[in-house]
Amino acid sequence: MALAKIPVTIVTGFLGAGKTTLVNHLLAQCSGTYIGIIVNEFGEVGIDGQLIVADDQPLIEITNGCVCCTVRKDLTAAVNELLQRAERPIERLIIETSGLADPAPVLQSFLADPDLLQRVELESVVTVADARHILIHIGDDVVREQIAFADVIVLNKVEIPSAPELEQLEGELRRLNPAAHLVRTERAQVSAAELLGTKRFSLPHVLSIEPDLLDGEAHDHEHDTSIGSCCMETGGAIDPDRFSRWMNQLVQRDGARLMRTKGVLHFTGEARQFHCHSVHMLLDARPGRRWGPDEPRRSKLVFIGRELAADALREGFLGCLAVQPEREPAPATESEMEHP
Repeated sequence: MALAKIPVTIVTGFLGAGKTTLVNHLLAQCSGTYIGIIVNEFGEVGIDGQLIVADDQPLIEITNGCVCCTVRKDLTAAVNELLQRAERPIERLIIETSGLADPAPVLQSFLADPDLLQRVELESVVTVADARHILIHIGDDVVREQIAFADVIVLNKVEIPSAPELEQLEGELRRLNPAAHLVRTERAQVSAAELLGTKRFSLPHVLSIEPDLLDGEAHDHEHDTSIGSCCMETGGAIDPDRFSRWMNQLVQRDGARLMRTKGVLHFTGEARQFHCHSVHMLLDARPGRRWGPDEPRRSKLVFIGRELAADALREGFLGCLAVQPEREPAPATESEMEHP
């Protein structure tokens, strides 16, 4: 008797749409289900793995690349590792892709691997769309692909646009993908029963969009070279007032270029982590879980955007330290030197 295949849900969507928040809501509703989680980030420092409340669920974070291109093989390796190291049989897999991931090569990782095909089954592709910013990025090929390949579109942050704007937005999404199941939501709060447990993935539909999907050499996805990431971390405690002033000034000045900011911060005198998120000029910051008794209290901050001034961002971030590092005194000029 053949073993039942493990259902796989792929959660995709552009930068800052609310993918991690959605995954957390799903996990909170599925506490009795043993779920394997894979998170992919665009950048060298992983943040989302800390932001996901996985409790005892097995989780693997893939950083320093994007699962749709340079680390595609790492995705299948991560799935195999999860299945091997799990303490008991995994009942479901949830994969959260980078906000810059093209879904086609991600799907190809499962559909073209004969070993994985024996063990897992694609259940659905869930694309989270940010109702505030999606039309700004709708001309981007990756955004259009994420929408086109969706079995379910979670239209998030619907409290922000007006009713006519929301109707226009839904019309645009329907034009790109009339077959997808559309869900409106605020703060990515969706019933797990609406997203999980129903097989919506259709290979014929996907092949109608990408006829070469099953050709292992057909997808050489390239990112917009103007988009980069800047990652930084420190073991020093951050002064909350300094950080608040700096971040508010930063998003007001450079919000158009700062597509996504996310961080886990250690504030001085605070027993809890502090989570910071921004999408363009919208900034959200709130307390997270308590630091563990033996957990290193390190602050991590990631910026994703166009033409980032990495040195200036690092200097600004380190300028928020509660205890500023001593600087080497500048060499004296000739007029300042004392002469005997």
